[in-house]
Amino acid sequence: MKQLFTIGLFIIVAALLSTHCSYKTKTESGNAVAFGDSIYMQSLPPQPDETAWKFIDELKAPMWTEHEWESKLPASGQADLSGGVILKKEFPDPKGYLETAYEDLRLFLAAGDVPTGSGEYLIEFLSSSDLTGEAFRLEVNASNCRLWAGDVEGIRRGIFYLEDEMLRLRAPFLPLGTMEKEPAIKSRISRCFFGPIKRPPAMRDELMDAVDYYPDNYLNRLAHEGVNGLWLTIEFRDLVSTRFTPDNGKDAEQRLKKLSRTVEKCLRYGIKTYIFCIEPRAWEANDPVLTDFPELGGHKSGNRSFFCPLGKEADEYLYESVNKIFKAVPELGGIINITHGERATTCLSAVSSFSDHTGRINCPRCSDKEPWEILYASLSSMQRGMHDVNPDAELISWLYMPQPQRFHPGDVYKLGNWVYDLPVHTPKGVVLQFNFESGVEMEVFGKKLVGGDYWISKPGPSDRFEDIARIAREHDTRMSAKIQTGNSHELATVPFVPVPSLLYEKFAAMQNLGVTHTMLCWYFGNYPGLMNKAAGELSMKPFPENETEFLGQLASVYWKNEDVPKVVEAWKHFSSGYENYPLTNHFQYYGPMHDGPVWPLLLKPADAPLAPTWQIGSSTTLKPWPPSGDRVGECIGGVLTLEEVVELCRRMTTSWDKGVEIFKEMEMNYLGERERMLDIGVAKALGIQFRSGYNILNFYLLREKMLRMEGMERLEILNQLTDIIEEEIALDEQLLALCKEDSRLGFHSEAEGYKYFPEKIEWRMAELKKVLENDVPAFEKIIKKGELLFPEYTGKRPEGAIANCIQISDVSPDATIQVPSGLQWQELNEGADTAQLQWASARDSEALYVWVTDKTPSNQASLENPVSNVRIKVEPGRLYPAFHFSFHKMTEENAGDPVRNLGYSLVYTAGFREVEAEGQKYVVARIPFRILRTEPAKNKPLRVDVIVQKSGEGKCSWRPDNPLTPRLILGNDNPADLGWLIFN
Repeated sequence: MKQLFTIGLFIIVAALLSTHCSYKTKTESGNAVAFGDSIYMQSLPPQPDETAWKFIDELKAPMWTEHEWESKLPASGQADLSGGVILKKEFPDPKGYLETAYEDLRLFLAAGDVPTGSGEYLIEFLSSSDLTGEAFRLEVNASNCRLWAGDVEGIRRGIFYLEDEMLRLRAPFLPLGTMEKEPAIKSRISRCFFGPIKRPPAMRDELMDAVDYYPDNYLNRLAHEGVNGLWLTIEFRDLVSTRFTPDNGKDAEQRLKKLSRTVEKCLRYGIKTYIFCIEPRAWEANDPVLTDFPELGGHKSGNRSFFCPLGKEADEYLYESVNKIFKAVPELGGIINITHGERATTCLSAVSSFSDHTGRINCPRCSDKEPWEILYASLSSMQRGMHDVNPDAELISWLYMPQPQRFHPGDVYKLGNWVYDLPVHTPKGVVLQFNFESGVEMEVFGKKLVGGDYWISKPGPSDRFEDIARIAREHDTRMSAKIQTGNSHELATVPFVPVPSLLYEKFAAMQNLGVTHTMLCWYFGNYPGLMNKAAGELSMKPFPENETEFLGQLASVYWKNEDVPKVVEAWKHFSSGYENYPLTNHFQYYGPMHDGPVWPLLLKPADAPLAPTWQIGSSTTLKPWPPSGDRVGECIGGVLTLEEVVELCRRMTTSWDKGVEIFKEMEMNYLGERERMLDIGVAKALGIQFRSGYNILNFYLLREKMLRMEGMERLEILNQLTDIIEEEIALDEQLLALCKEDSRLGFHSEAEGYKYFPEKIEWRMAELKKVLENDVPAFEKIIKKGELLFPEYTGKRPEGAIANCIQISDVSPDATIQVPSGLQWQELNEGADTAQLQWASARDSEALYVWVTDKTPSNQASLENPVSNVRIKVEPGRLYPAFHFSFHKMTEENAGDPVRNLGYSLVYTAGFREVEAEGQKYVVARIPFRILRTEPAKNKPLRVDVIVQKSGEGKCSWRPDNPLTPRLILGNDNPADLGWLIFN
């Protein structure tokens, strides 16, 4: 039985190989890669089309229809508006931007049966010269209310505040008194939840279609929650042609017209539009622009030439590009530009954020410049092009420095000193943006964890953000914090994760550091609701005095007064549990929290890889990813063990369930309030996802333990595995019902579709039942016969390529190494040159040694050693990604133990030793066991491969090379491309 899943050049073949062995892989037609067991890959339902995105209709629906207000009289100290309200609109509004806010207030009052245009209560909107921007002053008396502001956006914020006060009282009443508010975080920039991301595989451009991604009521919701900016993706080459790039801007007219309509529509709700870009783009080496204007090219790297911003022509190009965009759409709010990090731009891209800059740049103009001079030049040109049209527009320079995204013990992720010069020399008026949590640290199980991007569970700020913000404040550089608000890479398949306590910590630190701007989200984390609202409230001054007070105020907008303490308690349970989320980007990118309820549970080992959490299809092949398999080590990272991750997930789900129980107790009070029922549903769905994630990891922890055991005790573990499968079926049934009520569940904005949906949940339930019906009885039969379970998988009876590692006496790292006797040589039979080289291994108590030499003994001792590089892949444990060790010719600089290499393809790099004995030349690579986190005394077999590069020639290897579709951080390693290393 066989089913093919085509992924570009690679074809994932799911084949049931045998009753006992389903993890094997094979190659067909030279480029087909197989893994898995077809019983878990059949009849996968297709992705729902966009008609299933019912949440768009809900976003378009009116905000106010009918309030569930209580029938009561006003208390002492409250103004009564129930008899009707007169709105006295005297505030100057030449562009009519307040019309949407006035209409919203009218509809709000009408939903509570309060007429406007007649009545005894007067609300006045007045101008005050001492207030600016969104600041407002409110005076509520028994017969009238006065709202002062210096700008239309202050009036808008004041109107929304009035509405919240009535929502809190669940009646058309207002508390008497005077209060004043102003924003500390002045720009709060989000993004359309369902807008195209202009990335593979879909590659949709929102400026090239006729879809309205900004319905009025959607914008109104965002405005109520404090969002006053939205960003969308562009490229200079799509929007404009210049003197240097006359062939660009092919569809510029169409794009700019739609951009202009978007800008104008959003401004009616007090929301500015920012264009997001990564400019100036590096050039391809053969770009004809460089033929005519070679000075636009700078640092050379491979087939690219980075943009050099120091010349006159570069200044003109950047100025003209930006100036033309703003002339076409002058009311743009500004530009958010990744100036360093995500993709190659200026010559400074040659310098990694965590290294010294000296000698890194080969551009003749930039090589002797300070890094800040390079960025200053590009930013200044862009800012002038923008400000010559719109002096109020903002250029936000985003330094995207997310490292470490793959932290290992002993790694040093200290930013280069040059980074801290950038806030000192940022052009006046440019806003510097930095990731708020990247580099945040914590200790758990006595181990240090360091997080990359992005984190809600660890509020931050990281030390590096604090340092950058402090320097920026000292030099009058405005600072923006890049955060996630509704959700993050931790879990992005619900509209938001209700943990406002963690946002409280985040925004308290932001205000203390003098942050004035925030980019609230990436492609996800932007759905209207609780967390957006919390961010908006926490952006204002005065800041709430304490967390409990803030949570109570926030809860009172949505929930009945008697339930507010319960809601606050539930939120605190949620936050307490969520803080246990494992602090590793591996877990974010490949863990089971996003879509665990549709992961198969493979009782038979399959060595099937995990799929990226943020994608439905590969950006390389443009084809769908298959469901995640059993290689759970791919989501663990380099510090924690699977046992430790399971424990953290247990803590997470246990605490979350306490909050869900509180919500369930309140559920009957809100049967008529759909929004609250949806909030309760989101909390329940998250509880299911967290529990499912825990179950999946615990399942494989128990499975791996059982496979290595002998005797009848295995039946007890098999029963535990059966219980997990049965619980997962029950959880899927609950999630299925929730999904049918809420189309937001399972949707991932960056994936541009659903990670889980009803049909896929049903598919998974059917697969789990097959495991119970077929595999569990088969395992029980094998155990009762006293036979081993999958000994070829565990290494107890390895099959396929096998190499033996001999044991030797301890070798001092500084001692002259001798060629041990008894080495058992393996031929390097795969690759470009398969006729000459061989390898063997030995180990002492501290390290593994790999020897490489020519198969034919050489009597020509004077010949140069032909080996230029030895690369060794070592799988530290089944289901874990292989470590890569790269060894080059030994020099003084690379002598000693391997050191960390921060590239995605290599993990450690060091020098090899050269040894000569009896006319034979050898190279020796040493891998300390402490790096592998392997205990050699246990003599556990490992899976390895050895690849050797010969000087000026091709490479050869022990095992064949059948790469999988590449994945971020994990690369394209195929677990089938490894053989067994047995410790003798």
